[in-house]
Amino acid sequence: MNTLLINGCSFGECWNPSNQFVSALGCDSVENISKAATSFQRTCRTTVEWIAQNGNPHFVIIPITFAHRWELAIAQNEDPIDGAWFPLQRKELLDSTRHTLATEVDKKKLALMIDLYYGNIPNIKTYWDKVFTEVVLLSAFLESRNINHIMFDMCNKFDRKHIKGYKGFTKTDLIESNKNIIDLFSFCGNQYMWQNMPDNDHTDYNIHHAPAQYRTLENYLSNYLRQHLK
Repeated sequence: MNTLLINGCSFGECWNPSNQFVSALGCDSVENISKAATSFQRTCRTTVEWIAQNGNPHFVIIPITFAHRWELAIAQNEDPIDGAWFPLQRKELLDSTRHTLATEVDKKKLALMIDLYYGNIPNIKTYWDKVFTEVVLLSAFLESRNINHIMFDMCNKFDRKHIKGYKGFTKTDLIESNKNIIDLFSFCGNQYMWQNMPDNDHTDYNIHHAPAQYRTLENYLSNYLRQHLK
């Protein structure tokens, strides 16, 4: 059985690939281990863990989630894939019904730490440099195991002007030369779906799209694969 593995945040979680798209990738089953409100750190970690437990999938699709998200292994209950890792982004989400903090964790201290963490990051360098490095490493891991894959920005809308003049970003050359990664500075999956909606009068393109919009995304990905990877 050839498995298509999808991993991302809620924008990946609500994606139910069409049979035609799955078949075109040479797959006959889908495992979607995306999880809402999670980080790209979690995407990397659980992709590796899933493969360690299940072996190589035939194809992997990684829609890259928000670069500012992170996680700590402080959950009360352990998940077979996620272990005790707990997603972090805003202190208001610490009471999420999907995740429960371990009883020994002081929630007030954790909320303060989250405020201090974000309060001491003056620009996007921290977030973007980390996620760009993780993109390179995850793609290299998949390639080392001869796993077909494609990765693309789903919701960040990266723009080169925001890193112009910063040191330590030459790694973006490795990303741009990797055909398994759609150009992060020219394509954003959620924005693409929004732009191709019949009625896109929404003020924010980062919404959870309907299945029809995901078919539009699938067509784009299929065309990209035909042009660059097949």
